[in-house]
This record gives sequence, C-alpha cells and structure tokens, in this order.
Amino acid sequence: MFLSIVFVLVGFGLLMGGGECLVRGSVVIANRMGLSKALIGATFVGFGTSMPEFVASFGAAASGEDAIALGNVVGSDTVNLLLILGVCSLIYPMAAPRGRLGLDFFFVMLASLICLLIIYFGALPVWAAGVLLAIFVTYMVQLFRSDKGGFESEVSIISLSMPTALIMSIFGIALLVAGAEILIKGATGIATFFNVPEAIIGITIVGVGTSAPELFASIMASFKKENAIAFGNIIGSNIFNVFAVLGITGLVFPLNDLAGFSIWDGIVLVGATFAMFVFAATRERISRWEGGLMTAAYIAYLVWLVMRATT
Repeated sequence: MFLSIVFVLVGFGLLMGGGECLVRGSVVIANRMGLSKALIGATFVGFGTSMPEFVASFGAAASGEDAIALGNVVGSDTVNLLLILGVCSLIYPMAAPRGRLGLDFFFVMLASLICLLIIYFGALPVWAAGVLLAIFVTYMVQLFRSDKGGFESEVSIISLSMPTALIMSIFGIALLVAGAEILIKGATGIATFFNVPEAIIGITIVGVGTSAPELFASIMASFKKENAIAFGNIIGSNIFNVFAVLGITGLVFPLNDLAGFSIWDGIVLVGATFAMFVFAATRERISRWEGGLMTAAYIAYLVWLVMRATT
C-alpha cells in the first residue's frame, strides 16, 4: 500500500514535467511548420498524450481484461470532456476554433455514440474494429484539409530551433507516458487493495490515470493561454482513444467480455460531448462558470461510480 502511494506521487511529478516540455515544444513546431496550434493540439499533442490509453487498453485486452480495456477509453474520454476541459476553463476561459468546430463535433459525438453502442451490445467484434480504424483515417484526411493555420497563440512564441522543439516535445511525451504508467500502477494497487470491480477500475482509476497526460498538458497550455493546444489536445485525444485505440485493440483482441458496465456510462459520455459543444458554440468559448459546471458534473459522476462499486 505504501509503495503504491509512492508510485502515485512519482507519477504526478513526471506528468508535470512532461506537460511543460510538450506544450513548449509543440508551440514552436506549429509556428515553424505554418500549421495552426489547433491542428498540432489535435494530432501531435492529442495523440501523444493518448499513448498511455493505447498501452493500457491493448495490454488489458491481451491479458483478457476486456472490461478494463473499454472502461479505460470510456473513462478517459469522460475525464477529458468534463474534468480536464472544466478545470482548464476555470483557469482561463477556453476559446474554441471557429473554423473546425463542426468537424470536431461530428467526429467526437460519433466516437461517444459508438462507445454507447459498444456498452449496449456488450462486445466489439473484429469487423467493427476495422470500421473504427477506417473512420480514424477519414478524420485525419478531413482534419488536414480543413486546417488554415489560424487560431494562433495569445502569448509570445518561445524562441527554439525546430530540432530542439521536436526533441523537447518527444521528451515531454516520454515523460507523460512514463508518469501515467507509474501513476496507474500505484492507483490500481490502491484500488485492488479495496476490492474494486474491474469495470469500475477501468472507468475511474485507469481512465483517470491514462488521462493524466492530457490533464497536465492542457493545464500547462491553459496557464500559458495556449487555448488552441488545450482544446485540440482534448478533441484529438477523444477521437484517437475510440477510433485508433479501440480499433487497433479490437482487431488484435476482439472485446467480447464487457460485463460490469451500465448504459448510463455511455449516456454520461454522450451528454458530456453535447454539453461541451453547446458551451463552445454559444459565445465561441467555454466560460469559467461553464467550466465549473462541467467539473462539478464529473465529481457527481465519480461519486455515483464509487457508490455503484460499493453496493
């Protein structure tokens, strides 16, 4: 138990350092390549910070723990939409990229609805996993076509060379992945000590733990007023989690044993997706009070999960 607590603390330390390096490097990469920070946030940062989700889900499915594999994705996406976006909006109101909001809404809502369907049918067959990967490729093509290099930073650009920025960003991703792995190990050890069910561990401990890179990268971006990177990171991560993580995992290890989920887990995810885009579209930004509402909604959901696990 003591060792698990140490792992949690060390993991958080690595995540803080990784988030700082990744944001600093990605800002420079976006400007050197003439791409918008929204695009860099949705691809390089979003996919990079989602590596723990991929490792956790793939590893869980390989071990026959299908519920943890799916729970990790559902939990991580819910954390991204409610907790991370909520906390970041509390720090600094989150502006939304006007030119891509419709595209983002379509694919993120589709990802959330697919999670709801997987929970409802209780399985992810090989053919469905293949469809998820095809959708992911389609999203990537549309993403680069729609990018116009807009929605830039509100602060001055950090003076770094392209190679240095790339190395810093990769190093940041490595720290985030390592930190998340150590954090998950410690948190799972604590949860197992209290006999928490697999599905709940996946949605809460593993889901929140693998979202820690997104949390720290987005918070660092918010403190630097890099809205495009913070928002794009969350969008890109959610899309990558469902279409790439579940797609690749399902092709290799079909998810057939998905007991322990409630249909409400999927409904909460879909509702969080809808609320996020309603808030983002009203005044093209998510205000502090809206961020507070999203954060409170996640805390309420977390309390319900704990009650569900103990009854």
